[in-house]
This record gives sequence, structure tokens and C-alpha cells, in this order.
Amino acid sequence: MLAPGETTHTALDEGWVLPEPEDREAIQTRSIVCRSFRRRDGLVDIDARFIDTRPFAYDNEFRGHCEAGSALHNMQMRVTLDRKRHIVALVSAMHKTPYTTCSGVNPNFQRLVGLSVGRGFRKAVRERLGGTEGCTHILALLDVLSAAAVQAFASDARLPRTPGGPQPVQVWKLDALVDTCFSYQADGEVMAQLKRRHGN
Repeated sequence: MLAPGETTHTALDEGWVLPEPEDREAIQTRSIVCRSFRRRDGLVDIDARFIDTRPFAYDNEFRGHCEAGSALHNMQMRVTLDRKRHIVALVSAMHKTPYTTCSGVNPNFQRLVGLSVGRGFRKAVRERLGGTEGCTHILALLDVLSAAAVQAFASDARLPRTPGGPQPVQVWKLDALVDTCFSYQADGEVMAQLKRRHGN
């Protein structure tokens, strides 16, 4: 079931707004989608999906004939986070993979339970799932998922609270944002506004 506003992702809001391209032909589409949910028990679920498709039929020496638009990769993961952004549970599924052996890596992802998706997450993931212990595509998915977790908790802070429910989690400190991107320049307009608003 889609959440309100989620259908706009299918149409990419107003569509592509890049300049008109040169004459070209589609050869591949990759999508990474993360959906975040506040659970009744106060935990946060992030469902993440990694899909690659090709707009033409082709033969794969391991999978046989693949129809146009069928998924070469369809890998999914649900990470459950506590209020300190630690992974308390994780489930994964590899619905479509290039090789029948790929799904054998699924049990290894349980090594992530207990990790914080905050600072140092990327390094910690690669220590546990590097090389033959992991999957290149799941690593890419986890990189996006950890960034999505910041937005999930920021969005949760704006979601109406139920009486007696948990208070929102503070996911960033103003000082930690300074000079991390163009808009967060220490002497820029955005940072000046944030400092005024937050009394710093």
C-alpha cells in the first residue's frame, strides 16, 4: 500500500527537469527506494529496495531468457531502528538476482544488528560485509538507507504525536552541519537563519 504523496515518486514529481538530451536510447534503469514508518511500539522501520531493469529482452547465461523490463536485481531489506538509531532487527530478501547463489549471503546481514546507522556506519558495514562476505548491491542500498534514516527521524519529529507517545529523536546538532555542503557554509544565509532559530 502506498503512503500519501508516494505516488508522486512514480511520476518524479514534475517529471525530469534536466535540459533536453541528445538523441538517445534507453539501456538500463536503477531505482533505490527507502520507505520509513513509525511503529506503534515507537521503533522505526525502513523498507529499502534496489532494482535494476533493462528495457529490452536478453539472454542471461545463468537465468536464461529475460523479458524486457524484468528485474535483473530486486533486492530488499527492512531495518528496524530504536530511538538511538541502532539496528534492533533486520530482514532481507533477494527476489531477483543475476546468479542463483546470491541469496546465500542473506544470513550475513544479521551481523549488522546492534550497529548505529549514525557516524561510522559505512565503515562498520564494510568491516562486517566486505568482499565475499557481502553483496555489492546491498552495500549500495545500505549507504542510501543510512542517509534515509536521518530523514526518517527528522520526518518523525514533524509527525503529530499521540498523547503519552515518545518524544521525537534529535538526529543532528547544528554544529555538525557547518561546512558539510554548499548551503551549510558557516557564513551562509541558511546557517545564519538556523542559528537565529535555534538560539546559537
